[in-house]
Amino acid sequence: MNEQTALRVDVAETAAPVLQKEYRSGVHAKRQDDDGGWGLVLIGLDAPPRIVSLMDGAVIGSAARDGRIEGHGIAPEHAKISVRSDGCYIEDMDTHDGTWVNGVRARRIGVMHGDVVRLGQQLAVFVERHLALYDGAPSRLGSLVFGSKQRKDWIDPVMKLVQSGSSVCIEGAPGVGKRTLARLAAAVREGLGETLIVDGGAETKPSIPPGARPMTWLVLDADRLPRPQQLEIAHSVGRSNGVSIIATTGQPLDRAAGDGRVAPWFASLFSGKRVTIPTLELRREDVPLIVRDIAERNAIGLDRFTPQLLEALVRSGWPGGVPQLESAIVTAAQASPEGPLSVTPIAGSLSRGPRVKPNLPPATDPSLARARLEDALARANGSVASAARALGMSRQAIYREADRLGLDIARRRVPRG
Repeated sequence: MNEQTALRVDVAETAAPVLQKEYRSGVHAKRQDDDGGWGLVLIGLDAPPRIVSLMDGAVIGSAARDGRIEGHGIAPEHAKISVRSDGCYIEDMDTHDGTWVNGVRARRIGVMHGDVVRLGQQLAVFVERHLALYDGAPSRLGSLVFGSKQRKDWIDPVMKLVQSGSSVCIEGAPGVGKRTLARLAAAVREGLGETLIVDGGAETKPSIPPGARPMTWLVLDADRLPRPQQLEIAHSVGRSNGVSIIATTGQPLDRAAGDGRVAPWFASLFSGKRVTIPTLELRREDVPLIVRDIAERNAIGLDRFTPQLLEALVRSGWPGGVPQLESAIVTAAQASPEGPLSVTPIAGSLSRGPRVKPNLPPATDPSLARARLEDALARANGSVASAARALGMSRQAIYREADRLGLDIARRRVPRG
C-alpha cells in the first residue's frame, strides 16, 4: 500500500459516520435530533411553556447541570433519565416530594410521548420528538389560545391557504375550536366580497338563497349538511373564479366521504387542503394556557388552582373539548367559593373518554371484514338499515363494503313465515 492509498484509507475511516441507535420510544440516547430533540416541556399558570432538552443519563434538578429545573419541591438532583432498548425511563433520586408520572408516584417508571410528569410542584409534558417546536410564547387569535407548536401545526397552515385563495377543510373533534378558526379565516376574505354561512349543525334545516354567488362559502359541520346542498355549493365554486370554501367537519373528510356523509365531488375540492385540529389530550401543553384564559374570563383567581388540580386537568382527555373543560372549572369554583379549588366536585369529568374502536376490521383484512359484515346482516335478517345502525355506518357505506367484499346483499334477507 503506497502513501496516498494509506492516506485515503485513514481519512475514510476517520470520516465514517458513527451510527446512532434510535430506540423504540423514538428518542436518541446520546444526542439531540435535527428536528429539535426530546425532553420535557415545563408548563404552569404563571409562566409560558419552557423546554428542557434531555439525553441518556441526564440528571434533572434545581442544581443539575444536564436539566436544570427550579421550583418548589424540586431537589438539587431530583430525577435521572435513562434510555433502554424498550424505551425511556425516569428514576426518582429519593426526593421528599417525589416524581409523579400520570398521577402515580414512582421510583422508576417508563415514560412515553405525552405523559404528564410532576417534579415536586412543577408540571411537565414528556415529548419524544420536535421538542424545539414547543419553545415560544403563547398566542391568541380571537378566542383561541394556543402554544408555539400548535400555531405552526394548524393555525398558520389554515391562514396561508385562505390568504392564497384556496379552499380549506378544518377537521376536528367537538370543542377544539374548528368553528372559531373557520370564522376567523373567513374574516380574512371579507374585503373580497360576500361571505355566506351555511351551518349543517343548526337545529333548523339550512337553506341556500336562490342565485347566491358569494365569494366565500363558510360551511360549518359540512358532514352534517344534506348532500344536495353540498353539490349546490360545489357547482357554485366551479362556475365562478376566485370563490373558495372554508369548511369544518367533525371527522376526517375521507371517512365522511366513505360513509356517504360528504359527496365525493364536494370532498374533491379539498384535495391536499385539509388541516386537523388535535384534541386537548394531544396538546396537553396548551391546557394551562386555556385554563388561565377560562379563569380570567370567569374571575377565578389563579392562586386557587393547586398543582394537583392543574395536573388532573392536564391529564384528562376532555372529549368535549374546551367547553367541557370550562364547565368543570366553573363547577369546581362554585363548589368552593373561597380557598383552593377541590378535585372532588369534578372527579366524574376527569376520567378519560373510552377509545372508540372501528366497527369494521381494516380493509387490509378482508376475511375479518367479510365475517363481521355477514354477521351483522344475519342478525338484522338482511336489513341493510338495521345492520348499518349496528355497525355505526351509513347504508351507502354498507353497500360499498359489500361490493368490495363480493357479498350479494339482495340475497341475504330471509322471508318471514
